[in-house]
Amino acid sequence: MTDPIYLVYGLAFFSLGLASWLEMRESSGLALGRQLPWLAAFGVTHAAVEWCGLFMHGTPNDIAMAMPTVRLVLLQVSAVLLIRFGIGLIAEVGPMPDWVTFARAVLFVPGTLIIAYALVTVTTESRANLSAEIWSRYLLLLPGALLTMIGFARHWHKVPYTALSRAYNWLLVASVAFLFFAVTAGVIVPEGPHGLARWVNDRVLKDLTHMPVSMWRTIFAAILSAATIRALGVFAAERKREIAQLQQERERAQREALAAQSEARRVAENWIEALVHISRQIATLEPLDTVLASIVERARVLLHAKGVALALWDEDYTELIVKTFASPGGVATPDARISQGPIVEAAMLKEATLLPNGGTWRCSLLKAMLRSAVIAPLLFEGETLGVLWAVSRDDETFAQADVDRIEHMSAQAVIAIQHALMAGRLQSLAVVEERSRIAREMHDGLAQLLGYMSLEMQTLEALVRQDEPETVLAELSQVRTQINSAQADVRENILSLRTTLAGEAGLVQSLEEYVAEFGIQTGIKTLFVNDLIDAPRLSSLAETQLVCIVQEALANVRKHACAKQVQLRLLARNGCLHATVTDDGVGFVPRAARRHFGLQTMRERSQSVGGGLTVTSKPDEGTQVAVWLPRLKQ
Repeated sequence: MTDPIYLVYGLAFFSLGLASWLEMRESSGLALGRQLPWLAAFGVTHAAVEWCGLFMHGTPNDIAMAMPTVRLVLLQVSAVLLIRFGIGLIAEVGPMPDWVTFARAVLFVPGTLIIAYALVTVTTESRANLSAEIWSRYLLLLPGALLTMIGFARHWHKVPYTALSRAYNWLLVASVAFLFFAVTAGVIVPEGPHGLARWVNDRVLKDLTHMPVSMWRTIFAAILSAATIRALGVFAAERKREIAQLQQERERAQREALAAQSEARRVAENWIEALVHISRQIATLEPLDTVLASIVERARVLLHAKGVALALWDEDYTELIVKTFASPGGVATPDARISQGPIVEAAMLKEATLLPNGGTWRCSLLKAMLRSAVIAPLLFEGETLGVLWAVSRDDETFAQADVDRIEHMSAQAVIAIQHALMAGRLQSLAVVEERSRIAREMHDGLAQLLGYMSLEMQTLEALVRQDEPETVLAELSQVRTQINSAQADVRENILSLRTTLAGEAGLVQSLEEYVAEFGIQTGIKTLFVNDLIDAPRLSSLAETQLVCIVQEALANVRKHACAKQVQLRLLARNGCLHATVTDDGVGFVPRAARRHFGLQTMRERSQSVGGGLTVTSKPDEGTQVAVWLPRLKQ
């Protein structure tokens, strides 16, 4: 029966060593994992100790005689490995209590005496192998088992993770099992002539329990190995927990990334909406001060700034004149000038600047000390018109991304200023052109009429002197006709001026009102047909040119067509707006009128905005003037 016991006993420790070796191949952050190599080595070595007993019976004499020595060496090696494992377990948990240091000093002298006595006994005893095994169990295996017991107990007492406490409970079972292992393998030794071996030995235990000590060792070895292997499940639980943590961290990182993307998208949409709104204000020709106030207020909100201001250089480029300033209290136009300081210095650099967050400076507009600001010059054709800057709140600072954002706002401010200047120049040119047109109309109408009337007055005076009343009446009738024609021209010019300069009404409404008023003034039946299904979508210049072309066409109808009815029709086709003026007058031969100044002017007006104009007419069949102008894309 001894051989099966040796086999099972060895398998128990071999299973312990194998399980420890398999677990130590996996990376682990647990303190227990760093000591597994010693436990694995102990399990395999101590299994070999017991398996040596299998070869001591039924084998050749040479091998049988060598087995006790090999078994003794393996016993000592396994005991040393167990001591190293126990010490490592205790050290991994943390510093030992203070009494341990005192215990070491107290036990040093007795321990030394026991070791000396063991050495003397082994060297003087006739049965050296037996004495060596006894003292190896006393001095090596027993301390190693006790140290391991204490180490397992301390690890169980200080469980690092509550989620692993169930697996760590097996460490307590293993600790108790190592206690019984210390008793059966380290205290109960083979019977010997000295020491405790005389009274506490395997023969006495067998007499008391009627079971050999090897059986007890095998039982406790199986319990020890099973409990320790179950305790090693803490590594699988740890890996499971780490995987769960990694999954949670990945999900949290994904949520944070999605949140960051959503926030970035929201910020980008807010900035795009602000830029579009400002561009719309510029396109609709809102006053420059209104546009600049909108720029600083939207920049303040989007940058979460304490204040945003826009200033322009004076004529001498020595001071910045603050045009508008936005703060939490609203938008104001302070009468402030800045001649020195970081704002002026940054404006002279001609590039966007992020003031250092390390220092502080005083803002005269907020009357407070500030520590962060972003500044963007207003650059136009290489010259600095002024500067746009934002100051941070007390608990915040600006980042480099804010520099890029405020540059977009400064570009919008430059566009607004440039657009205002261009609008002013265009308005001046329009006034000059309108004055020139009025001068031509007056030259062609009133001036010629007055000259004609002066000649007629001289003629009438001569006829009165010659006493020719019939001739005088005929001349007066001609003068009256010319005066009525001049009066119609003046009314038409007034109507044209009023329609051309109308700003509140749309293009279609202005043309409809003009055609209706033209019919009232001239007595010609007018008809306005609007076949558009949406807005005309013409540029401002194209709208102005279309109104002028229609006015010129209707003026020609009044002066030359002798028409009873005229029609203006609007429709959209092939990306263009088509307008036709059709009358039922006397018509004319288009070739004979190629050098007509009015027709040439209308054609030039249409071509100036990318359109065209045709004139279709036959004698006694009326005339049609057709113009088409490109529409803007939606």
